[in-house]
Amino acid sequence: MKKPLLARRPDETVPGGLLIAQFLWLLAGVLFLGFGGFLIYEHSGDASLNFGAIALALLFAVAGCACAVLGYRLFIGERSARTNLTWLGVIMALPLLLRFGRYSLLAAIVMFSVVLMWTPSSNRYFKVVSPKPAKTRRR
Repeated sequence: MKKPLLARRPDETVPGGLLIAQFLWLLAGVLFLGFGGFLIYEHSGDASLNFGAIALALLFAVAGCACAVLGYRLFIGERSARTNLTWLGVIMALPLLLRFGRYSLLAAIVMFSVVLMWTPSSNRYFKVVSPKPAKTRRR
C-alpha cells in the first residue's frame, strides 16, 4: 500500500521532549540554510569564491534540507526519521561541536535534539506509533 504524500500525524499524544526535538530539528534546518547563505554572502565580496567556502555552504544547504525533510517525517511519527536524524546529528554536529567555533550553538542544538529523541518516553511513543516490523524467518 502506498503512503499518501502528506501523511497525517498520529492520534497518540506526543511526549514533551519529542515535541521540543521536532521543533529544534526544523529550527536546525533553517539555521543550516541561513549559515550556508551567510557564508556565501560573506565571501561574495572577494574576487572569487574559494572552493572551501562553496563546499561548506553546499554541505550546509544539504544538511538544512535533510533536517527539514526528516524533521517533518519525525513530526508524523516515522521511526526511520529518528534513526536518520541521529546519524545526521552525530556525523554533522559532533565535529562542529568539538571545534568550538562559530557553529557550535547550532551543533549544540542538534546534539540536544538527538538526546531528546532517545528518552524513554520517546521510545515508548515510537513503539506505539511506528512499531518495528516482525522478523521473518529464513528457510
